[in-house]
Amino acid sequence: MAFNHSAKYPSVWDMEQEIERSIPKFAFDYLMGGIGDEQNLRANIHALAEVKLRPKYLSTIANEPDMSVEIFGHHYDAPFGMAPIGLTGLMWPKASEFMSVAAKRHNIPFALSGFSTSSVEDIKKASNRAFWYQQYATIDDDVDRDMLQRAKEAGAEALVITVDIPTSTPRRKNAKNGLSVPPKFNLRTLAQIVSRPRWAMAMAKHGVPEFRNIKPYIPKGLSLAELGVYASELIEGHVSLERLKFFRDNWEGKFIVKGLLDPEEAALCRSVGVDGIVVSNHGGRQLDAAETAPSLLPLMREAVGSEVLVMADGGVRTGLDVARMLASGADLVLCGRAFMMGMGTVGEKGADQVATILKEELRSTMAQIGCPEVKLLPNFLPPRS
Repeated sequence: MAFNHSAKYPSVWDMEQEIERSIPKFAFDYLMGGIGDEQNLRANIHALAEVKLRPKYLSTIANEPDMSVEIFGHHYDAPFGMAPIGLTGLMWPKASEFMSVAAKRHNIPFALSGFSTSSVEDIKKASNRAFWYQQYATIDDDVDRDMLQRAKEAGAEALVITVDIPTSTPRRKNAKNGLSVPPKFNLRTLAQIVSRPRWAMAMAKHGVPEFRNIKPYIPKGLSLAELGVYASELIEGHVSLERLKFFRDNWEGKFIVKGLLDPEEAALCRSVGVDGIVVSNHGGRQLDAAETAPSLLPLMREAVGSEVLVMADGGVRTGLDVARMLASGADLVLCGRAFMMGMGTVGEKGADQVATILKEELRSTMAQIGCPEVKLLPNFLPPRS
């Protein structure tokens, strides 16, 4: 089977090389940057590279292995999905809506961030398909309840609560660029915008990105600076087990906790009726000394048992990386930056192209090692010494 990639961007790595030339520096650094010295950012990629697979060349597998998975009662065509990402519209206007359409086309899961620049209602209008909704716990129970109701009415079937932002995390590159959330426009940012005319024209057509999910709860008349402060102060910070119970009690669908790195905490999540967990260090954006998903996945699986879905993210750029995560113990892999790199470089069709690339690379990897179906990938890890 021949690959059907774009000649210009045959891989996500090619997109990563190009995206810095496609979007303004403040947007690039927001997407690609990490916390501190960015050691955790590099560790995520290194940890995946350290996962080796042992091929079985004498197997009789054909070149078309079964990449499908069953997740929460749904049959998906591939074992990866689109992770929730904030400020998606900073990379490309309506990025989340285009991503949801691509996810529907490729039959893979799509998760919308509560701090996306598209609302749950926008996603329903764009793709009219069940999706996952990610929310940060807020300090206002009424806001949380209303947001969950809106998500349910828009077709969200799973709620993802992210727990790994207990405090603000200043990032050096954003500070140097003068990036605020939402962005403020000064001479520095305007110069960066002018240097990226394709991006600038697209943004001019659609306007300044907004946090459309929380917009109904924002007091009227706030300046951009005040809006950033309000959005930051709305987030609760530390999420206790009791707080997770609140969301479980107020959500009828599947319930996922994202950002766990401790097996004992993963086990505690079972006690509140969690249906899935995401082993994640927030893409290296929160703690520069955090552990990585591949090394933790066996422990997390042991902690929650077979009844809880175990997902993972962090550093995924290729279909081989997806296979490495699955071989390490994940049931599903979530990809964030990879899809946003596609949006930033290609535009409207970027997520579609990334999904195609990852599918083809995963198929090739599975065929190469002789793996007939996704659930058997752990059998291709070399024995531990």
